[in-house]
Amino acid sequence: MTPRKRVNAVGTEPAGRSMWRKAVAGLFVVAILGSTIPASAQTLVNRPFEDETWTEGLVDVRSLDISRTDLIDNGFAGRGLQVGIPEGGFRGLGPLDRLGPQDRADQAPDEAYFRYHIRLLSWNAAFTGKLPGLAGLYSSSGRGCIPPTEQDPGWSARGLFGPPGTQGAAPGEVPIGTYLYHADQAGTCGDTLWWATDLEQGRWYCVEGHVRMNTPGANNGVLRAWVDGEQVLRKTNIQFRRAGEGHIGVRHMWHNVYFGGSWSTPNPLSLVYDQVVVSDSHRVGCMTPFTDIANTVHANALTELHALGHLLGCEYRKACPARELTRGEAAAFFSRIFRLPAPNRDFFDDDKGNIFEGAINRMAAAGITEGCASRAFCPDVKITRAQFAAMVVRAMSLWGDAANAFGDDNGHWAENAIDKLAEAGLTNGCADDRFCPNDPLTRDESATFFLRMLKQVEPLGLQGIEPPPDYPPPGEPPPIPPEERD
Repeated sequence: MTPRKRVNAVGTEPAGRSMWRKAVAGLFVVAILGSTIPASAQTLVNRPFEDETWTEGLVDVRSLDISRTDLIDNGFAGRGLQVGIPEGGFRGLGPLDRLGPQDRADQAPDEAYFRYHIRLLSWNAAFTGKLPGLAGLYSSSGRGCIPPTEQDPGWSARGLFGPPGTQGAAPGEVPIGTYLYHADQAGTCGDTLWWATDLEQGRWYCVEGHVRMNTPGANNGVLRAWVDGEQVLRKTNIQFRRAGEGHIGVRHMWHNVYFGGSWSTPNPLSLVYDQVVVSDSHRVGCMTPFTDIANTVHANALTELHALGHLLGCEYRKACPARELTRGEAAAFFSRIFRLPAPNRDFFDDDKGNIFEGAINRMAAAGITEGCASRAFCPDVKITRAQFAAMVVRAMSLWGDAANAFGDDNGHWAENAIDKLAEAGLTNGCADDRFCPNDPLTRDESATFFLRMLKQVEPLGLQGIEPPPDYPPPGEPPPIPPEERD
């Protein structure tokens, strides 16, 4: 993510500057504010997407919101909601949580904060679109290029995305911002306020937002946003409501994932949305992915691997850093990090029905493992540091001889592989002049190994996204089906 200054469509105050760089050293801080809401704040919404009841209490749930979403196991913490927009579609998700009274004439909250975690899996968007955010919908205005009026008041401040590599974003990275409907807007469609950062595809981010309503008729409404705890937008001159509209407030959390636009998406889009919380008076703060890594020197590597979607944890919000890694678990890591294709044959007999069977066969097909014996992989056996070194050398094609790096592996069957790891900068050993080749590899140690490997295999998080196709097509767009509208 490259920080930069943005010019906003509303007011003269510049967007905030991001003060962080890509986590090229394996550092990724996601929880500067803790993982719980302050005790004095009221939780208006809490949707962790852990079970099939996630739609309960939502407004405007359509059949597409069900058919285009899936609860998956690899959310930010536990399960998460995968949202897809197929080729030719617009809407991936669109229900609302009502934050205030059902009666539109009653007062909704004047202020709200939200937090969610998001990971763009495949987001080669050809045009702009919307992401979740706060809103006050009281009529048909505030969406669909219908501006709020005195007769039809309302507002919305949804998230905004653009095509990868646009708005100053690096190739493959997605610009993000706020799509704002408000009383002072000049056009019919909402104003675009680009934030001072972009999102890498394949990486988890924590997105926070804040709206405080203006004094009716005054330009003193507040709109703020943060990504991973860094402020990326700050506006203090917004008019959400006109004089005489004191009942207009923060009425909705809009769980919106929408492409366009008048034209549908020419290619499928997919993301994961998780851990949504809305508070009435305080920042929610980012959730930490793991609660058991404070005492390991490999905490940064564990957090960074999780952010990149390679580490799912051993149970809910647990990394089990000191637990010894099994050969099957190692296979899963290799398969994910090197994106190994599925083979059309089975290599071993002792992994039938094992949760890692697919990953084990991928490793064997790629020449990374020969197993532990004839037609055997020993998936539940703890992997040693020497065995791991041999797999890394094969995976990264680190062939040839290397200078002797450690004194405790002389004559060991994996000595050359260990020396090649040291030569490549992938290991510093277990202590001075020692590699501890026969010791089992722990989960936290493996995280540091894999993160160093990732930095040599490809830039962190970059998915090699092709440029968006020419868009829009010539001619007039067809009508948007009612089910697809936002």
